[in-house]
Parts: sequence; structure tokens; C-alpha cells
Amino acid sequence: MKKVKKTLLVTMIAALTLSVNVYATNSYSDDFDDGNADDWTPSGGSWSVSNSGESSYYYQQTDTSSEFVSYGGQISWTDYSLEAKVKRVDTDGWGSCDFIGRRNGADFYLLQLGSNMASLWRVMGGWERLQQASTANALNTWYTYKLEMVGDVITVYKDGAEIISVTDPSPILSGQIGFRSYKANSRFDDVFVANLGAPWPSGQASGPNPSDEETDVPRDAVLSWTPGEFASPINGHVVYFSEIFKEVSDGVGGITQSASSYAPPQRLDFDTTYYWRVDEVNGPPDFTVHQGDIWSFTTEPFAYPVDGRNITATASDSFSPDTGPENTVNGSGLDANDMHSEQQTDMWMTGMTGPQPSWIQYEFDKAYKLHEMWVWNFNQNIELLIGFGLKDVMIEYSPNGVDWTELAGVPEFAQAFGTPGYAHDTTVDFGGVLAKYVRLTANDNWGLLTQYGLSEVRFFYIPVWAREPNPDSGATDVDLDVILSFRAGREADQHDLYLSSDEQTVIDGTAPVTTMTETSHGPLLLDLGQTYYWKVNEVNRAETPTTWEGDIWTFATPDFIVVDDFEDYNDYPSYEIYTTWLDGYENPANGSQVGYLTPPAVETTIVHGGGQSMPLLYSNTGSAAYSEATRTFAVPQDWTQHGIQTLGVWFHGTEGNTGQFYVKINGVKVPYDGDAGNLARAAWQLWNIDLTMIGTNLQGVTTFAIGLDGNGAGGTFYFDDIRLNR
Repeated sequence: MKKVKKTLLVTMIAALTLSVNVYATNSYSDDFDDGNADDWTPSGGSWSVSNSGESSYYYQQTDTSSEFVSYGGQISWTDYSLEAKVKRVDTDGWGSCDFIGRRNGADFYLLQLGSNMASLWRVMGGWERLQQASTANALNTWYTYKLEMVGDVITVYKDGAEIISVTDPSPILSGQIGFRSYKANSRFDDVFVANLGAPWPSGQASGPNPSDEETDVPRDAVLSWTPGEFASPINGHVVYFSEIFKEVSDGVGGITQSASSYAPPQRLDFDTTYYWRVDEVNGPPDFTVHQGDIWSFTTEPFAYPVDGRNITATASDSFSPDTGPENTVNGSGLDANDMHSEQQTDMWMTGMTGPQPSWIQYEFDKAYKLHEMWVWNFNQNIELLIGFGLKDVMIEYSPNGVDWTELAGVPEFAQAFGTPGYAHDTTVDFGGVLAKYVRLTANDNWGLLTQYGLSEVRFFYIPVWAREPNPDSGATDVDLDVILSFRAGREADQHDLYLSSDEQTVIDGTAPVTTMTETSHGPLLLDLGQTYYWKVNEVNRAETPTTWEGDIWTFATPDFIVVDDFEDYNDYPSYEIYTTWLDGYENPANGSQVGYLTPPAVETTIVHGGGQSMPLLYSNTGSAAYSEATRTFAVPQDWTQHGIQTLGVWFHGTEGNTGQFYVKINGVKVPYDGDAGNLARAAWQLWNIDLTMIGTNLQGVTTFAIGLDGNGAGGTFYFDDIRLNR
């Protein structure tokens, strides 16, 4: 009877849904259970697919330092709804996990989900809040939100209830979907996009990698994309690639191929914008061509600026406390276009009777392979009259602060005009020397006084060490089978990767080392609850130095593996809790009942973590000699890896419960060894089971059961957060 009632209700819901969504002619969905996010194009941050801490895969962004986005879908999408589950795991206090709709270039709708509000914004040449609703979005709790956009009407639903509805007088009418993670550890799952308007063109290529308008792309990048739905497996893609937009737009020089990736035949140029598009070609009989959007990206620069925060400036002396040497590296006086002011307090200036010769010295956080230095000379408004700016300068560099070398070929420093809007006008070529210290000594200035000044300098370095680790340094809940990756140093032909849970051995270079030519390592087999340290030393025996020591990076693995936390069940077919946990239905000898007869089948009030737990009603009476609920794993589970030692089962009793509680692993019964009175305690209790004492093959666990023995035993139990621990 239980199953009949539930099936009838689901059928009614489905019928109602069909009557409402008659305009939905096609749709898109992604539950990430395939373990990838190939349809999504992240921009910054640490986006990945994971199942850490959950019972199924989800899409996450774990970097809480800033704002990061990931896009999907097509610019051509018009009227549609974006529905997904969202969870804020951790924030800096102000973080939010947000939805993006109709993203078209820099224009989009943003549904911002903070701790106690949902705000709908239109971002179009500025930010305008259209409407806000007060609603709690607690940490570590899944919520289902839907952002619906039809014409100029924007509606927001939370867990099925409307919370925002607005008519936008200046609507954005089409664009992509996306997620935004603002200073938060964010999780997204069960994405469903329903088309509420005209049918979408589904034959186009999508998901470009590099993403559209991405910058700092490696010169050896391999382009890839998600093929159109009907693209032929043989010669189904025509790639257009050029530095010239018009050539791509006009379809000049197309390359026909079968693979959904394209490697340019030659290494790309530095700091160059490239344009590309992919036309998808249907198979027979029609061979329809779906012209693709034009995408672009810009390659990496030859050299990168050294962050001024990583430079310590000292000097022979200063005219006053507010004209110290730090002004030359802290960006003071520079506007957004790198134009300098004429304010003296934005510059360094020596005293009138200071020690001679006057000098200024820069110490970096580490040794860099220096490319060049930009100079903004002293720019006070009387500079052309007095001439404090440096003119003839000796530059020395040192790897250690002891051994100094004079730089050859230093040009005369140009004199500034003493007016606002001053651009750098002297460039000093360092030619790739290795330096941690640079010292400038004034031989002469543009005037007659022995008083000197300088506005700003900017050093550029060639990136010869490994960088951009994935996972990000400091990441937590990293997958136990993670693949480590990094961006290679510019001149490296070999990478030595050191990895250990002992930080000092990584620092000393005595940790286990893997030598490789690729920039990824894994999948690994890591332990639960561990912090790992790693570095990559870049090696090239033909260069000097031969080895560039890498930074120490770190990440931590989760403390447990979720067997089941009961958060992913609902009352729709194939997602019901009783289709995973099989009870005594149609088995008179088994007196168990998983879930309630009326929806929701799961328990939503008595929970240990999250928002759901599993109720187990039992009655060992009549023909029922026992009560048991069993879960069968489609793929055998290995409960011996990752340092697993115990199985934790959280349970909540009810007054009057009786019987002998037990679990079964591969059919091997493990009786509860706690106080029998705990079964009737109306509180959450943890049963830790020592797996080392279980006499079964834990490398291939296929079934796990929860049960109660005892003639005449009966009652109600609740179960939650079944986990494997160290």
C-alpha cells in the first residue's frame, strides 16, 4: 500500500508540472554524477567536481578570497528558468553563492544568496538591485532556488515558493547561465534549465576552453569545446583560428577535423589576442552546418610585474616621513591607467643634507629572473625648474645581498614634466639576471642640488618556477584521489614533484619525489584527515641556475567519507529513499518500513546534519522475525583504503523502542555493543564500529544493512550521517 500511495502522488505532481510548462520545448540538466563539468567554463577560483562530504557529486568553488564565476549555456538562450541546489559551506562572513542568468558579455542578472537574504540585481553598465527578499540561507544546508526569466518578468523561487517577482523596465533579453562564488566555499548541484520560449539552437559548439575572453593563456594551449548535439563523429568540426577577427568572422581558412580539440601548429606569440570559432557539421543526410560563436583569448605576457607588496624598499635617507622609499613600490600616485600624480608625498625624496651618494634599494620576497624595470622619475610640479629627478644612475643587483654585480647598459633616466598624468618613460633592461636585491645609486640628477627623488618603479620577472597549483594552496576537503597539477616554469624541461604529510621533508627535499615531464600527477591514493605538503622544482640542465626551487603548497583531505547522509532523496521516481534502502515491503518475514507513507518520505525535523534523515519503523510481530533495511552498492566499495579504521553510524532512538540493534556488512552481522537503553533515548548517538575486527572482505563491500532483532520488538529509529573514518 505504501508504494501505491507514493506513486499516485508523483503521477499527480508530474501531470501538474506538465500543464504548467507547456512552453518548455527543450532543456538542459547537469547533476555532475559523471564526475566532470565539461559544460562549464570557470573564470578564476578553484572550480571542480567533487563528492567529498556528500553522497553524490556536485560542482564546487573553494577559494574564499574573492569573486569567481563559471558559465554555461549559450548567449542565444532567451526565456528560460535556471534551477539548482546550492549550499554555502564556508564564507568570510559576507560571502554568497549566486546564480547568473542571461549573461551577455558584461550584462547579466545576478541572484545573490547571502546568509539572510536573496537579492536580484541587474548588472548592465552598473549594478541595480531590482528586489530583495529576507530569507535564511544557513551554512552547510542545501536549498533549491529557481531563477525564471520570461520577457521582462523575473521571478525567483526558493524550495518551490515564490519569493521575488519583478518587471524589469530595462530587461536583458538573452544570455548564458552561470554561478558566482563571492568569498565563499560554494556547492551547486542538480542543475536544470527549462526553455520557456522558442526552441534553442542545439547544434552549436559550446563550452570553449580557453574560456571566451580569457587572459594569460599559455602559448602551448590546446583549444577544446563541447560538440554540438548532432555533430558528425567524422569531420564534424570546422575550426577557424586567427589573430585577425575578420578572418574568423568571414570563415577564412577553416580546418576540418573529427576531434573536439585543436592544437595550433606553432607555439603562439606572447601577449597576443586570438580569435576562433567552431562550426559544427551534422552527419548525413543533411550535413547541416551550425555556425559557432566567435570566441577570443589573450596569451600570457613575456614577463609579469613583481607585486609591490613583495618588495621592501630602503634608502640612504628621506626628506620627511611621508616621502619615504616605500612610495616608489606601493602604487601611491598611480591611477588606474598607470599615470602618476605630481604630489610630492606620492614619491621618494632625499634630504637636503643627506649622506652621499644617495641610494635606494629593493629587496624582493625571493630571487627573481628579472626582465626589465619601468621608471617614473620624480614628478613634483617644480621638477623642470629644480631637477630633483635621477639622471645618471648606477644599478647593481645581488642574489643574496652580499655579492653584487653592476648592471651594464643602464640608460639615462628621462626627466619628468612635473604635471599630473605622467606615464613611465624609462625602461631598464635586466636581461634575465637572477636577483633578490636591486640597488640604485644616484651619480647625478637633472639639477644642481645634491637632493634626489623618484616617483615609482615596477620590476618585471620571467616566470621560471612552477605556479598556479591545483588544488589551490590551503584548500580543504580535497578529493582522496586528486590529480595534482600546476603551471610549468617558462624554461623547465623537467619537473621534480615532492609530496608528503611531513612539511619539513618537503622543505628539505627529502620527501618522496616524482620526476616527470607532464604538469600533472595522479590520481593519488591519499589518507583521510591529513594535511599534505608539496612543491615542484623546475629543472633545466642547460640553464643557469639549473633548478628553480618551488614554493611550498598545502592541502587537506576530508575527515570522513560519506556512505549516506540522506540528503539526496526526494519523492520523485528513482529518487525515493525506499528505492535505495530496501525494507520489508513484499517480504512478510521483514518487519521494517523505510520512510513515511505520505510525502515527504524522509524525516526533516529530527536530523543530525543537513536537512534530512532516514526514518526506520519496525515491528517484529506476526510473521516478521526481524526488521532490516539494506543498501546495495552498484560499484563495490573499498573500505580499506585512505586509512579507514571505523564506520560511524549516527542514530536517534524513540521512547519505547525495543530489540537488538545491528548492522550487516556483506551479510556479516555486527551487534550493537552499547547500552541497550540507548535504543529508547530520544537523542542523537554515535556508534563507532571498528572495521579491523570485521570478518569480511572490506575491499569489496557490496551491501550494507541496518536492522533490529528480537521477537515482538518494535518502534521507530532515525539514521543519519553514516561515515567512514580513520
